[in-house]
Amino acid sequence: MCGLVALIKQKQITVNDLAFSYQALQKMKHRGPDDQDLYYKDHLILGFNRLSIIDLKQGVQPFHRDDYNCHLVFNGEIYNYQELRNQLEKLGFSFDTQCEAEVILCLYHLLGKEFITQLRGMFSLVLYDERTEELIAVRDRFGIKPLYYYVEDDVLFLTSELKPFKQSTIPEASLDFIALQHYFTFQYIPEPLTCLKDVKVLEPGTYLTYQRNKGIEIKAYNTIQLIPHHQISSLHKHQLETVIKESVRAHLQSDVEVGCFLSGGVDSTIITACANQYHPKIKAFTIGFHEAGYSEIEAARETADFLNIPLYSRFITAQEFIEATKTVIDYLDSPVADPSVTAIYLVAQEARKQVKVILSGEGADELFGGYRIYCEPKSLEVFNYLSPNTKRSLLTLSHLIPTGVKGKSFIERGCIPLKDRYVGNAFVFNEREKQQLLNFYDQNFTFKDITAPLFEQIQDLDPVSQMQMIDLHTWLRGDILVKSDRLSMAHALELRVPFLDQKVFQLAKQLTTNEKIGQNQTKVFLREAFKEMIPPHVYEANKKGYPVPLKTWLKNELYDEAKRLILSPQCEHLINQKSALRYLDQHATGKHNHARKIWALMTFVMWYESWKIE
Repeated sequence: MCGLVALIKQKQITVNDLAFSYQALQKMKHRGPDDQDLYYKDHLILGFNRLSIIDLKQGVQPFHRDDYNCHLVFNGEIYNYQELRNQLEKLGFSFDTQCEAEVILCLYHLLGKEFITQLRGMFSLVLYDERTEELIAVRDRFGIKPLYYYVEDDVLFLTSELKPFKQSTIPEASLDFIALQHYFTFQYIPEPLTCLKDVKVLEPGTYLTYQRNKGIEIKAYNTIQLIPHHQISSLHKHQLETVIKESVRAHLQSDVEVGCFLSGGVDSTIITACANQYHPKIKAFTIGFHEAGYSEIEAARETADFLNIPLYSRFITAQEFIEATKTVIDYLDSPVADPSVTAIYLVAQEARKQVKVILSGEGADELFGGYRIYCEPKSLEVFNYLSPNTKRSLLTLSHLIPTGVKGKSFIERGCIPLKDRYVGNAFVFNEREKQQLLNFYDQNFTFKDITAPLFEQIQDLDPVSQMQMIDLHTWLRGDILVKSDRLSMAHALELRVPFLDQKVFQLAKQLTTNEKIGQNQTKVFLREAFKEMIPPHVYEANKKGYPVPLKTWLKNELYDEAKRLILSPQCEHLINQKSALRYLDQHATGKHNHARKIWALMTFVMWYESWKIE
């Protein structure tokens, strides 16, 4: 796991180009503190910060093969690199190192751009071929590893994070306020947008090519598509168990010590239980809060005892949480109003004291149907028997019911088509609320600009599968994987996600809704497949993740800080502060639970202040 930069232009590289690239690396030093190097020649610069995990001595980058006239910077892990290496050796290829980068260059020499389809893992990479004068940039299938790009005139610049663009003199005009408007719906900026107008994210499963005088071209090499097939037999439950165990085994490859994140839930317990079979007494790490109902430490400790592994835990106070959040905002680059980001940052901090690689359970909820909201279509089936006219009448009546009154939301969800209301697992402000809150609101843009093209492609799927597909293409990419990458790398900790493996996905994509969602239970098939390996208290548990007691804190310990941020003079031209304070007052008096809305506002202000926009 590392940080990379690449710059290519039609003209010769200048001293200023080198200085900018070096400064870019310095701003991402946390991603790879073990080594740093910058290579340049003619029209090209490649830079790299290395976190050494595999081949500690020889795996330095940028990596070069002079016999191929090729150069590479590569961030991530290829879990089948040893298998690929063996195949290449049988074809007569020789190797000077044990690192993955050399395997990638040899594979490219053999297959050209088709080499991408052979890689199993998490990665972003930039390869330059001197013979064709072509640059190729690639991002993995799920978007586990980040890659940003910026094109201006004759220059293409690529980087692992947005920090190289973060300057005290950046003009406010550079901010993408349409993207920020979407943030207030989704609680993150949906890809490929970023907080900057001219900087985009290379989407998962795509590759970018650039040749001087030809510009860039982006093509897909993989698409994530659910294909619910038929009821899968008990034989396939054993197959799923086997595939996930093999994925965990592959993700344990390392020349440094590996550990696991462990909450009280199914996903992290499965990963930890599997890892413990290959790596006995593997270390596990968790985090919690003193407030009742907001800590999974006891559940995690019970699991650790069941597995007979050591567990390292830490309790967090409200003050520690808000102080750490200010640092977290800086590492995230873009605003992400997910309260668990700070919990992940702090548990990663604890883990890094003892290990350099951590396994985590991200992706299981999206693949196997783990969110409670996926139970919604079953509860709304009664509305399928109503005529369109009846639904319209009910919807009109629902508008007369005050917000927060029980039944209002149920009627609205039953009468409004999924494609017109579902924005993913997270939802903060609706369009009417944003219009009242944001001084920069543009009514020409709504959340449907993001979701409608996706719904267009998945019309034939059942409602639960449609919801999963929206989450796989928005929530997973924009929230889950962003926070897991940035906040583990903030501590130079490599986070790996065994559920987001292409072999696991090949099985998961076939599951029907009945195999994912049961009677008041989620992830049915996954739970059953591992029933014998996980303790009963986990098998029966509902999803929590790392729950944060914001609802309580915003009435007490964090109330003053929330008010201070809402009234920030730096943001008064962006936020209708009177409207924002109304949310805080209603929450403090217990009239409504606006914790998510208030946290989204606080996160935005902290982010905006951290960028020091002039």
